[in-house]
Amino acid sequence: MPRDVPRPAIAEAVQSASPDPAPGGGAHARSPVLVIRHGAFGDLLQADGALRDLREHHRDRPIVLLASSPYTRLMARCPYVDEVIADPRAPMLQLGRNLALLRTLRERGFERVYDLQGSDRTALYRRLMPEPSQWLRKHNPADSGTPDRLAYAWMLAQAGIRVRHADAPDPAWMADDADALLAAAGIPPDYIVLIPGSAARHTHKRWPGHAELARRLGEIGRAVVVVPGPDELELARSLPCHVLATPDGFLDWFALAGVLRRAAFVVGNDTGPTHLAAALGTPGLALFGSHTSVERTGIRMRAFDAIQVPDLSSLSVETVLADVLRRLPR
Repeated sequence: MPRDVPRPAIAEAVQSASPDPAPGGGAHARSPVLVIRHGAFGDLLQADGALRDLREHHRDRPIVLLASSPYTRLMARCPYVDEVIADPRAPMLQLGRNLALLRTLRERGFERVYDLQGSDRTALYRRLMPEPSQWLRKHNPADSGTPDRLAYAWMLAQAGIRVRHADAPDPAWMADDADALLAAAGIPPDYIVLIPGSAARHTHKRWPGHAELARRLGEIGRAVVVVPGPDELELARSLPCHVLATPDGFLDWFALAGVLRRAAFVVGNDTGPTHLAAALGTPGLALFGSHTSVERTGIRMRAFDAIQVPDLSSLSVETVLADVLRRLPR
């Protein structure tokens, strides 16, 4: 894929695309299609629209998704796939585990493979699997300014697939009804969600101003909510806000999506729940340091924006608060 492909180029490429013609025999009458997208979570969100376009194109074929093991339960709910195969992504020297996965893939006889991962691992899978009639591979260098969702759109368009959703993921299927949860916690409908954490190994992504921002928002009468992950509970409890969790653990992805979808606004670090809020169409603001490019992540969509600074510790609460107040729905 050319670097930094503009959206008009994609629009031009998809004008003549059409769905995979369905033969007699009804839905899913033909051989299955394999889609590879391992994750992390934000990567799967970026692929949501592409999966929807593939579902519309291959109306008569089962779509099988090969995803990382931690996300198989999540993606089993996705309405655009019929089956999810877990890839443990075992180290290459663990031959038994890798050969078992390859045996499973070889036995399915996939005629078409859409490699949305585009990694060295999936290149090896291609060499070791029977050659399908079509193997499409995402090309998007890590140093490009192109978000993966745009790279997927380009890849599908070049294959003659009508692209309607790839550049606009919308994982509303992930969101449970959060009304009862919010009512039980006494949270009003115009609440703001803060996402102060990140994976434990990515502490450099954590803006240190969330506690002060929560206090300032509370002073002007806004209810503030935090929904911590497994390694964020202590951090969440240090903030002056509502902490949403279950008595026996943490909210799952589906409850989290329901809470984010109902929020008036979301402020978060560069982490999975923030990307989920953006994809759901919730107004919000992501906070980035220098660890990556905002444009590359694709988090700017619909009502979601981002602030990027060289050092998150230097980003003032006043700057973030002013942006939040300017963009809060009235």
